[in-house]
Amino acid sequence: MKTLYSVLAILFALTIIAMVTSISSQQVFAPRECPGCPEFKKLTHEFEKNVLDAAVGDPDIIPGLLERYTSDVRAIDFTQ
Repeated sequence: MKTLYSVLAILFALTIIAMVTSISSQQVFAPRECPGCPEFKKLTHEFEKNVLDAAVGDPDIIPGLLERYTSDVRAIDFTQ
């Protein structure tokens, strides 16, 4: 019975290691820069600032901010 638990523990450990390795390798191969990335980062920063300001002031405008942000992001050309 101890052998079965040992084998299961080893298989579980190997599964966790494989999952972590897979996740980290996907991040390594993610594109670091793209033609639209600076514009996307700027839009995201402005959106976050606007949402934080709205949360303190008038939270009812947040859905409108999200719609504008979504349309602005869709307008960015990431394929140049």
